[in-house]
Amino acid sequence: MGPQLTLKQQQWADFLLQNKNQPFTTILNTFRKLFSESDLPIVWTPEKYPIRSNVKHWMNELGFNNYQDFYTWSIDKKEDFWETAISHIDLKFNTRYHSILTSAEKPDDITWLQDARFNSVESCFLAEPNQTAIYFQSERSDAITTITFEQLFKKVRSYAAGFIKHEIKPKDRILLYLPFSIEAIASYLGLIYIGAEPVLVSDSFSSSELKKRIDIIHAKAVITTDTYVYADKIIHVLPKVVEAEPVSIILHSSEIKNTLSIRNNTSDILLSDLERIPPTTLKPYYHSSKDIISILFSSGTTKEPKALPWLATTPIKCATDGMLLQDIHEGDVVTWTSGMGWMMAPWLIFASLLNKASIAVYNGAYSKKEFIDFTIKTKVTVLGTIPSVVKSWRAQNVEQLKDWSVRIFSSTGEPSDTEDYLYLMYLNQFKAPIIEYCGGTEIGGAYISSTVELPNALSYFNTPAPGSEMILVNANKEIITQKDTGEVFLVPPAIGLSQQILNKDHEEEYYTNLPSFSTYPVLRKHGDGYSTEVFNNILYYKSIGRTDDSMNLGGIKISAVEIESVINKHEAVLESAAVAYQEPNGGPEKLAVFVQLKNASIKTETLQQELQKIIQSELNPLFRISILIFKDTFPRTASNKLMRKDLRKEIQQRSI
Repeated sequence: MGPQLTLKQQQWADFLLQNKNQPFTTILNTFRKLFSESDLPIVWTPEKYPIRSNVKHWMNELGFNNYQDFYTWSIDKKEDFWETAISHIDLKFNTRYHSILTSAEKPDDITWLQDARFNSVESCFLAEPNQTAIYFQSERSDAITTITFEQLFKKVRSYAAGFIKHEIKPKDRILLYLPFSIEAIASYLGLIYIGAEPVLVSDSFSSSELKKRIDIIHAKAVITTDTYVYADKIIHVLPKVVEAEPVSIILHSSEIKNTLSIRNNTSDILLSDLERIPPTTLKPYYHSSKDIISILFSSGTTKEPKALPWLATTPIKCATDGMLLQDIHEGDVVTWTSGMGWMMAPWLIFASLLNKASIAVYNGAYSKKEFIDFTIKTKVTVLGTIPSVVKSWRAQNVEQLKDWSVRIFSSTGEPSDTEDYLYLMYLNQFKAPIIEYCGGTEIGGAYISSTVELPNALSYFNTPAPGSEMILVNANKEIITQKDTGEVFLVPPAIGLSQQILNKDHEEEYYTNLPSFSTYPVLRKHGDGYSTEVFNNILYYKSIGRTDDSMNLGGIKISAVEIESVINKHEAVLESAAVAYQEPNGGPEKLAVFVQLKNASIKTETLQQELQKIIQSELNPLFRISILIFKDTFPRTASNKLMRKDLRKEIQQRSI
């Protein structure tokens, strides 16, 4: 028996039965009429799901009749939950753990999988050897390259042997600064296989931002490429690496032939040279549960980016979320519109391979119809994306796709726009739900999501991630249990939650000056805000963006201070303030910049263009200034702190 829908929700369901192939404008007009008021936009219900979900399998196995009871068990019996997850992943151990969770007074001191020794890369290759592990296509080619699980494992071990010959040892930090590809995945896994610590940085960052990260983690080498094509443009990567002056460069030469070459440096080599080294009987490095297997960067509210390590247990979180939230089954084909420097790339690697699913990797602009064609040809069943990509598809009027194999969509990186995501479901004839998925680098996955076992409301989350606990606190310092707005706080522990920052004080960053409740004596700061609705006794959550001074632009998290420090370099700017905002209908965060001028002789349009060039050059070419506003003074507290909330209110008033 399905959920009890309201009259408008039922009218919507009845309308779709007869009209799902109508023009999108017809469907959108009906949607607006039905959901313009207070009804939650429930557009998909569990009985429409075509197969038995992994969650349903777990629930039947464990004797649960409803999802809420299953989730409560995952929190009340965390050790049992994570042990069940490990068994379903079939994680291989060299030395098995003595206990799942060893408690401690401070959350940063707890230990998962006490005394275990294992290497997660071994468990990534338990699928049938001849099953395709990766489908790959670059933007400049129609050809799709495939590699089987057996071939990929051989490539990983060849790279691993080559890294060792190149004198890369356990604990060495090797920075990966290249686009998503088979070689990038093999390099990443090969480094973990030998106990090194691959460090991921987006190749869209400038040379100065790259150098900053090289210096923070003391990288022994940088694995990079020379050029590739993105959005019909040749992207030159190697010159930025050379300018950043790393100790060593390991170059993957692209398909494009050009005159670029590696420096005249004996420590610089070609990645292809490493692959020629036979792996022989190379054994993996067996990590303890607290060993670092990877490092990613996440900006906090200060200028310097946070270097966040993923531990040996983090792939368990990735794989478990993939299994229970994205419902990845053995034999699925999974893709995500991600770059190699974003956390969803390693997440995708572990969530797919540990669940014996294939990865589909497209190296190019995801906004192009060619990417959609790629997902059709490779029969992608699980498609993860970000709202800005869907917005671009809608702007191009992509037509309904009757030959899409997508069973489930997932979305992360930015708050989504309700009508854009109605369009995404329309493209697939409303056959697949959209799983909203939100977490962070320091979580190894999500703390909040959607599940196919509950009714799906557009742009809303309907469950905390199983095994992870969170609360919302409103302005009155009360825990939210009904319709309200508040800030999220995580309740440790959970596998995947970071326990250290390599260049900052982890406890100060996440555990100081927080609210405390008798039922939740220890909370962890995260900084996201949500509004809530209640339907069938289920709390639904809608993202309202960040509550602190950091922001999320195009799926990349950055602090306001970083942006302001660059803007303030302009000769006409006395002071600046960067603020993220959303349009009234929701959607991705946009960047508003307030400036106080040294003189009033420069025009708004001219200054915006010049500041845009500075941001693109020194921070990221993907960042866009949507609004530039001149201010005579900035609102400040008595202690002289900038009142960003007042600036956000000014933006909201302009949008009304």
